[in-house]
Amino acid sequence: MERGVYGFRGFKFRTLFYRHGYTVHYAEHVVDPRDGREKLVMADPHNRFSVVIYDVGKGVIEEELVVPGKTIPNPHIAHILLEDISVIGGRAGDIVCADREGRWVLIDRDEKRVKWSLSLEDTAWPHDIVPIEEGFIVTDYGSGGEGGFVRKVDFNGVTKWSLPMSGAAKVSRIFGSTASGIHSNSFGGDYIVTQNSDVGGVYELDDEGRVVWKCPKSYGEVNSIWLFKPHSAFRLGLAEAGGNLTIVGLEAGGGIVAIDYYCRPRWGITSTYSHIPVLHYRPSTYGLLETTHVFPTLWGTIGAIDWRGYAGSAVIEIVEIPRTPLTWVLALGIDPGDGVLLDPPLEVLDREFVAMDLVNSGEAKVRWSLHVTRQPALIESKHSVKWQLYSSGIVEPGSVQSIELDNRRNMFTFARVYVEKVSGGRAALSIFVVWL
Repeated sequence: MERGVYGFRGFKFRTLFYRHGYTVHYAEHVVDPRDGREKLVMADPHNRFSVVIYDVGKGVIEEELVVPGKTIPNPHIAHILLEDISVIGGRAGDIVCADREGRWVLIDRDEKRVKWSLSLEDTAWPHDIVPIEEGFIVTDYGSGGEGGFVRKVDFNGVTKWSLPMSGAAKVSRIFGSTASGIHSNSFGGDYIVTQNSDVGGVYELDDEGRVVWKCPKSYGEVNSIWLFKPHSAFRLGLAEAGGNLTIVGLEAGGGIVAIDYYCRPRWGITSTYSHIPVLHYRPSTYGLLETTHVFPTLWGTIGAIDWRGYAGSAVIEIVEIPRTPLTWVLALGIDPGDGVLLDPPLEVLDREFVAMDLVNSGEAKVRWSLHVTRQPALIESKHSVKWQLYSSGIVEPGSVQSIELDNRRNMFTFARVYVEKVSGGRAALSIFVVWL
């Protein structure tokens, strides 16, 4: 194994930062505008209550800025200003974060003092603060399951829009498109926000505060994924036609998963989640315990923070992701009526197994059929697409049926599920998928 690279069961990573007693929850890999060197700007909300600036090349902690206050566990994030914000006295290289007294603050990096602060009346646990052209995007975590929001404010704290969201955690900016305008990493929005709850969400918001994309979907919809306590996310790629990935860090059990536009997992490491008999995080078998952050590195790779260290947390760079089973939701409580295809078809060429549980929670019988093909492209306007029946059945009310597709020998390219209601009454069909 390459020197400095560690791994568990095919998951390989390189440690970028670990110090005994440092419980960093957040990191960003940036070029410091003060000296042009690569830095990790990190936030430790649980032990040192500080912003830590680490010189990657030298391997030394360059600065540590303790945030004011004694009440709230913060800072959960820390952003270095890449350019001046003169209206609040911010200079490139200064730090914005949340303090321990319910404020968002600007810290003068030279004098190590707060020189600007923002307080909002309905704040319970301020979390993130992302500088934008006309102000900030701020998040409040709420308290005890109550409150919480994502909000756009100007530099004076005047609200431009606000979206209620309990457990609103980290924000990442979507940087739009290439100069040609052809390639973009946006699905129509400007910011990605994570909601840290049992089956939490990842939301893409536009500059007016509208939700333009989200995972998981709502009850009664198709194509979804259950994300267990997501704490951070960012958009990876500059592909055409919506071909980008959203990288999500899962606090519960330690996990990192890449989901596509349809909320289907493409690769990752995840664990299961249960409240039976009580809630306990279940560490993954790949060495991750509680993943508090994922972030893009300056080298085009994926960084993460996990509580895998002894008396501290580790900032790592992912080197290799193994093939692992991944779970998602093809349908959640849908009524198929006279019949519906659950599109888009499943790309299964590079999947060895696909297993589905069809759960009928309604009063009506539901007929299902699974169809497969070996055609490499589905372009109905140019080529007739021929499907063959792989299996079929009827799910009785209150029952569960399982489908298994073994693709190791058959080498199907696509699979497609059709469902229809075949008796009276209300239908509520859910389809849970595990694929490898």
